[in-house]
Amino acid sequence: MLTCKQVSKALAENRYYELSWRKRVALFTHIRLCKVCGKANQFIVDLQTGVQKYLKREEEEHFTEVTLTDEERQRIREKITSSK
Repeated sequence: MLTCKQVSKALAENRYYELSWRKRVALFTHIRLCKVCGKANQFIVDLQTGVQKYLKREEEEHFTEVTLTDEERQRIREKITSSK
C-alpha cells in the first residue's frame, strides 16, 4: 500500500495518470481508506475546479465586445481632437 507521503506527492504533481494501472488502483484505494488523504484530495479537486471556473469566466468577460453609441463615439472624438 502507498504511504500518505507518496499519495500527496502524486496528487500535488497531478501526474497520477502516468502511474501503472496497479499503482493507480492503490492510490485511489488509499484515498478512499485514509481520511486525511481523502480530504486533501477533495481540497485539490475543489481548488482545481474553482481555478478552471475562474479562468473560464475571466476569458468570457475579457473578450466581451464593447459597443458605443454614436453620441459616445462623437464625444470621444471631440475629447481627442481638443487635447491635441
